Amino acid sequence: MNFIQKGIANWLGYDRFVNPIYFERYSSQFVDPLANYQDFSDDLRKLQIVFSNPAVLKVFQLCCNMMSLGKVYVYKGDVNQEKDPFLDFIKKPNYFQQRNQYLWDYQFWKMLGNAYAYIDSKVVTNEKNKSYFLDSSKMKLPVEMEKMRDKIILSDASINKINGFNVSYTYADGTNTTFKWSNIIHIPDLTNGSGNWFKGASKIDALCKVISNNEQGLDSTNINLKFAGKFIVAGKASVDDVTKIPLGDTEKQDIEDKAQSRNPVHAMKSLVDVKRFVENAAIVGELNGNYLETYFMIGSLYDIPKDVLEAFNSSTYENQEKARGAFISYCLSPSAEQLTTAFEDFFNYQDRQIVIDWEHLPFMQVFAKERAETNKVTSETLLNFMKAGVKVEEINSILDLNLTELDYVAAQRATGNNGQASTNQE
Repeated sequence: MNFIQKGIANWLGYDRFVNPIYFERYSSQFVDPLANYQDFSDDLRKLQIVFSNPAVLKVFQLCCNMMSLGKVYVYKGDVNQEKDPFLDFIKKPNYFQQRNQYLWDYQFWKMLGNAYAYIDSKVVTNEKNKSYFLDSSKMKLPVEMEKMRDKIILSDASINKINGFNVSYTYADGTNTTFKWSNIIHIPDLTNGSGNWFKGASKIDALCKVISNNEQGLDSTNINLKFAGKFIVAGKASVDDVTKIPLGDTEKQDIEDKAQSRNPVHAMKSLVDVKRFVENAAIVGELNGNYLETYFMIGSLYDIPKDVLEAFNSSTYENQEKARGAFISYCLSPSAEQLTTAFEDFFNYQDRQIVIDWEHLPFMQVFAKERAETNKVTSETLLNFMKAGVKVEEINSILDLNLTELDYVAAQRATGNNGQASTNQE
């Protein structure tokens, strides 16, 4: 284990990761005779790779930062509830975090594979209620619970049995505590229906070769840069020529001194040949280019548009803004809905809906403008149809509306018999 890995482990507080014996379990494996790549199946190994690989960390940071910018709302029907116990709870869910950092952690652990949120009480009005996202690498499910990980549960008795299990949680200093499963919200990155209800698969598993190749490319770049500034200075005499005296220490030192001096002219006994350690300096640029390719590949797997990643030049600023909106719609909104739905079930919010929204962000105004323009066109088209006397059924079919006969009649009266808006004359 190198000093960088030890530093990351100490920073994360994983004392057991520093142990070489523990680390050996997650070292490189030859799964294919022609391919060597690292195994990321363990959550601790996933953590290490996220915090040590710049391409992976950049993608995680991008998603988590955007998730943390979301605002939380509670609706009852279509009415925004400005005061609600859940809003007080999410404002500061624990002693160390506020809403934005809490949402950041959620997205991080979900992208890692599984988000486990421990909530102390199911009573949302409890002012002492606290919630933390658990480190999945520190969790250990009981054996009896593991046996039920792929069982088809059809009775309340069985699910109550699962909810009654205690999950062991080991801290960095070796001490441990337990959390009841009924107090844990579990949200997998992909699905928990592939053989384990309690732990879903991770996208990082599919990226192990990509990340390994990127890490080897970074190592190669480091080594090439290290030797790019070094040169070999050797005499041109053949080593097989027995008539020449081999290069001695004094002559060697003289050549090195002259090679590093600032004099423009040097007098030497024999010709010397100067070569770089790294002949092809362009390889460094190629290896750096591989980083961008890896970054884009990882980002695309996490449903991030290319213009949002900004790894390549975007065509226009407007395209970037629209890409960010698409990123919200197709990547973060589904992830946020998983969390809010879980909160609704946990706190029994049957008559209210919890929503995380990004409409307040500047780039979302692009979509607000497009919606306003669309509504304007729809209104003008509806008015023209009404002037032409088109029937309600046809209008609804063409404009995808739900007008009733009463709406139609009321609109006609508002516009007058000749289709013009009526005005009051004094």
